[in-house]
Amino acid sequence: MSEEDGQRSSIRRRLLAFLISSLLLVVSAAAVVTYWAAIKSANDAYDRSLLDPVFDIADNVSVDAGGAHVDLPQKALEALVFDQVDRVIFQVRSASGAIVNGVDDLPPATGIAMGQPVFFDATYRGEKIRVAALQARNGFVVQVGETLHKRNRLIGEMLLAELVPTLLIALGSIAFAWLGVTHGLRPLEQVRAELLRRTSRDLRPIPDSLAPVEIAPVVTAFNQLLDHLRDATTMQQRFLANAAHQLRTPLAGLQLHLELLLRREVPAEMRAELERMHGATVRASRLANQLLALAKAESSPKETGAFQRVDLKAVAGAAAHDWAAKAMAGDIDLGFSLEPAVIRGDPLLLPELLDNLIDNALRYTPAGGMVTVTTGCEGEVAYLAVEDTGPGIPAAERSKVVERFYRIAGTSAEGSGLGLAIVQEVVDGHGGTLEIGERDGQGGARIRVLFPRVAGSEAPEA
Repeated sequence: MSEEDGQRSSIRRRLLAFLISSLLLVVSAAAVVTYWAAIKSANDAYDRSLLDPVFDIADNVSVDAGGAHVDLPQKALEALVFDQVDRVIFQVRSASGAIVNGVDDLPPATGIAMGQPVFFDATYRGEKIRVAALQARNGFVVQVGETLHKRNRLIGEMLLAELVPTLLIALGSIAFAWLGVTHGLRPLEQVRAELLRRTSRDLRPIPDSLAPVEIAPVVTAFNQLLDHLRDATTMQQRFLANAAHQLRTPLAGLQLHLELLLRREVPAEMRAELERMHGATVRASRLANQLLALAKAESSPKETGAFQRVDLKAVAGAAAHDWAAKAMAGDIDLGFSLEPAVIRGDPLLLPELLDNLIDNALRYTPAGGMVTVTTGCEGEVAYLAVEDTGPGIPAAERSKVVERFYRIAGTSAEGSGLGLAIVQEVVDGHGGTLEIGERDGQGGARIRVLFPRVAGSEAPEA
């Protein structure tokens, strides 16, 4: 994820943050309540059992001629305060605070009322204890304290029994929340995937079936924007085609008149000017033709079902007759190595694609060089390739030469910079791939176009 993506607001993160934080808050609250309930339950249970020896001892405190004492045998007294887990201590004090029996350093109870048992927490010899105290009707105060091992163990067991299922439920809820959010946002992913699959020329509206109710207004607004872009693009293409078409006729007439003049006897100075005018007219005518081809490539149907079966071998074979004379005039060896390669495509645009590739190759190949056209199939892909022994295309320029009117700096060959732009448009319209490289490490350029192959080698449709 890029830094820019990390700074953007995410619906997924916001939903998950809210749901997970809410669940954690509920679990934390449940843990606090469970802990409080466990302490209260443990204290209630053990306080009642701790109160029994307090009553027994208080009932057996008596005063005689020897003074106050606990009227119980020592073994019975020890049995009252015996415990296998915790340490139990007791203390009996008179109303004046004198120790009658038991330990003498047990913290005294405060705020005690006669006949009303009191429970409180204290520390005895560095260890926390729970104390039950009772002031009997005869004024004696009996206190029994015990350590907290049983209570803590019971609290731990209760917390374990309550919180483990709660945590498991919370984890399951978080997992279901994650899955739910992912499932709920899937329509957004479908819209995103639909847009990423499109080329820059595909301005069809997004299907309403992909848009959930929550983002339907956004999709509707986006489709309206696509409509405006489509109208603007159509107007631009129509203007380009009309302008180029209007230029073709006068340019063709001007070229014909200049050629007729060049056949006559004219002064040398005038012939040089006429030749320069003829060259400029030829270039302008070619530019008009390329603009028409570009407009047609942009407006061509992109759906494969609207195409016909076309054999690239037949397309290249027809081009051999069209370009042989120009290759011979430039002393260039134009060769063809053709194998059947059947695709579905536009039978008018595919020859235009190959013509631009061959024209570029012949323009940049010096006299005595070679240009080779090949067709064939590799697995599920059909290909058409043009190689030349010219200067080649530097790696840094290969992504730029398909831009309109772009020419490599220092190029001496004449051209408008539209040839490969037209090729790219045709390739995109056919769902193909354009590869620009060099001739097997031997220098020169190698441009290969890959198309989805049609199974079988039947003859293309008429």
